[in-house]
Amino acid sequence: MRTTTRILVTGMCVVALAGCASAEPPAQEPGSTVTDPSPTASPSPSASPSTPAPVADVPPEVMLPATAWENLGPDAAREESAGVLEWRVPEACAAGSPATAVAMRTVQTGTGEVESPFGVHQVAVLADADAAVAEMDRLAAALAGCTPTPPGDPTVYVAEPLAVGAQGIGLATVYYPPPEGSSIDDAMGTYLTVTRRGNAVSLVGLHSGEGRVGVARQTVVPGAQAAWELLCSYDSAGC
Repeated sequence: MRTTTRILVTGMCVVALAGCASAEPPAQEPGSTVTDPSPTASPSPSASPSTPAPVADVPPEVMLPATAWENLGPDAAREESAGVLEWRVPEACAAGSPATAVAMRTVQTGTGEVESPFGVHQVAVLADADAAVAEMDRLAAALAGCTPTPPGDPTVYVAEPLAVGAQGIGLATVYYPPPEGSSIDDAMGTYLTVTRRGNAVSLVGLHSGEGRVGVARQTVVPGAQAAWELLCSYDSAGC
């Protein structure tokens, strides 16, 4: 604790017809401390610790590792790119790219050659959580409005809630409608998910191939959960 010594000045006042003149303050003694008599201003509210700024980049460490796609084979090629790109959803969904993103990274595992299946993981970072919520709302509308092209294409798109992270969405792409009364899980097709954590939006999807929707879902949903867990640095609550 710092102790401040206050020097008391005792002055004499000479009474005259004009009144009492103020005494001049004495010179400061060497080594002494003089306290400013003016009141000390209280710290402004802005001086209190503020909420940390949202993370604004996408390092490789927040992307799913190659082991997340073991079903594609141990030697599946892995291609990684940084920069804001279009969301890897079916063209019929017209989702475009996250125009307000400040950073984005895309990783593809597998080549997709000869209609072989390949996995995709994308993470887009928005300026703040509100902007990420808006982007998820835009994606939800796009995935709910997928329109097969050209007309007569038998492909069916089914959007459904996803119990992963915030605003989770799953999208099944069914190449051919299943027989009446059967589940889409038994139909040939693929599956992808989109979810949000803080100011980051993540897409995990299995594309191409001739597998069944249910099998694709069994790969993608756990991948979406693992991807969400990697995004804790974008969450205001932290890791």
